[in-house]
Amino acid sequence: MNTKKVIIYTSVTLVLAWIIQSILSVYFMQHQNMTGKSVFQIGMAIMMFVPAIVAIILNKGFKGFGWKPKFKGCGWLIPVCMFVPGIMTIIGAALFFAIFPQFLDFSGSYIIAEIEQLGGIDFNAMLAEKGVTMQTYYIITVLAGFFYGPAINMFVALGEEVGWRGFLYPELNKRFNRVTTWIIGGVIWASFHFPCMAIAGYEYGFDYPGFPFVGWIVFTVICIVLGAFEEMVYHKSKCIWYPALLHGAINATTFILMFINVNREDYGKYMILGPAFNGAISMIPSLILAVVLGIVVMKKTKKETEA
Repeated sequence: MNTKKVIIYTSVTLVLAWIIQSILSVYFMQHQNMTGKSVFQIGMAIMMFVPAIVAIILNKGFKGFGWKPKFKGCGWLIPVCMFVPGIMTIIGAALFFAIFPQFLDFSGSYIIAEIEQLGGIDFNAMLAEKGVTMQTYYIITVLAGFFYGPAINMFVALGEEVGWRGFLYPELNKRFNRVTTWIIGGVIWASFHFPCMAIAGYEYGFDYPGFPFVGWIVFTVICIVLGAFEEMVYHKSKCIWYPALLHGAINATTFILMFINVNREDYGKYMILGPAFNGAISMIPSLILAVVLGIVVMKKTKKETEA
């Protein structure tokens, strides 16, 4: 491992991302409307390319990241990357709602309230004008989250994947075993998001106990878990598009849960627990899967070392 290069990469990436996030977050907090949210979301999407840009500069070019689409021997990963995140999201959400059934609401009250608050739009009236019910709209959203949402979000996720999985994780893996790489890489990846979590309530809002430190801890765990999945996919395929597709699927399928959350004043305290993929309760199925796969990887690595 080139320690100097890793330190430079991590430092430059985090500092640039933190500056951009801080500016966007402050702007959003000063403009609590649809315009403010749009600026924040677009700015964050652009900011997600910082890891890739710094990695490409330090790498002195685009070679070595696995840009060429690859299907032979790893094409089976396409449905895995597209659908497994959604399945795990549903299982995690089911676990959360089994414990907190009072927050399950198929009327769309949560998303309706958010749209009305930020944009002053009567969402129900808008759907009625188009002859669409909330239930039909939800079904369309679910289908989009599973089928074409991952492919669309893949291009935004690529900015992070080139940086983390394409550059940082392989460098770390030159010195550390893969599980240790997942942990170190996950901590760095999580800290990349810390400013917007603290300033704009990104991911979990502001109302949970121990804000923002508890949120940082929970988010770090999920980044370690997701980073493990994405590194395994990249390690198997040697193609950056696969972890980007997996990342895109996670973002796409998590959005559908906004349509079944209830609109209650006390819900904010529980966002850190679920039902989104990154909640402390809803991540449990994925965490168990990551531990199992980690054990398998360690055993396989040990056999290869002894052979």
